[in-house]
Amino acid sequence: MDIIAELGTLAFASRLKRLSDWGMQSTLDVYKFYQVDFEPRFFPLYYYLSQKSEASIMELAENLNISHPAVIQIAKDLEKKGLIISKKSAEDARKRNLKLSKKGKNLLPILQKIWAEIRAMNDEIIQNREHNIMIAIKEIEDTWAEKGYLERFKEFHKI
Repeated sequence: MDIIAELGTLAFASRLKRLSDWGMQSTLDVYKFYQVDFEPRFFPLYYYLSQKSEASIMELAENLNISHPAVIQIAKDLEKKGLIISKKSAEDARKRNLKLSKKGKNLLPILQKIWAEIRAMNDEIIQNREHNIMIAIKEIEDTWAEKGYLERFKEFHKI
């Protein structure tokens, strides 16, 4: 019995969270398989920094579409692992800029190989289904970006 699945659209967010948790744990298992000390939650921030020379906390939050506190927490954890370094901005001493450390740069080719394998596996899983979940997710993201859930809820109930 799967109560969350049985609840249908009422448990939509719970079902997405469960799917996300499964995906994050599965990806963590892949990193462990390769004996790489890296967590899936690090991926967006680390990847972004691997494509830029450096970035501010605000730039990361805006481009990754995650909260400022979430960026700070992930950055602290990446710093503890020695994968990034933080320095005060030359333009504004109140701002911090992040960039990959030497250790972080050295890890990049290993992670890129793993990411290519993860992408190939995910492509196979997603593309060989009746419905492409990536298209559906994009449609829902766009819908919520256009008008937030609470705003839609109020309109639906004429509140």
